[in-house]
Amino acid sequence: YMITTGIYEITQPFAYELEIYYDYYWQDATHDAPAEDELEVIKVLLNGLDITTFYYDFLETEISTQLHEYAQENKLTN
Repeated sequence: YMITTGIYEITQPFAYELEIYYDYYWQDATHDAPAEDELEVIKVLLNGLDITTFYYDFLETEISTQLHEYAQENKLTN
């Protein structure tokens, strides 16, 4: 597996900054096996306050698709 660590940010100037710290693991497809990947959220901050539990309880389903797409697109840049 390859691994990268990144930060996905959602910001609204003068209102809020949401930072999602994650680890993204992937393995490219081979002739014998399909591609695999996994995304693990490490920490979530809202304006500098840790809201990781709140993220998992209420926001994960809303944000997970765009976070996963961001991690895939940026896996080689972090």
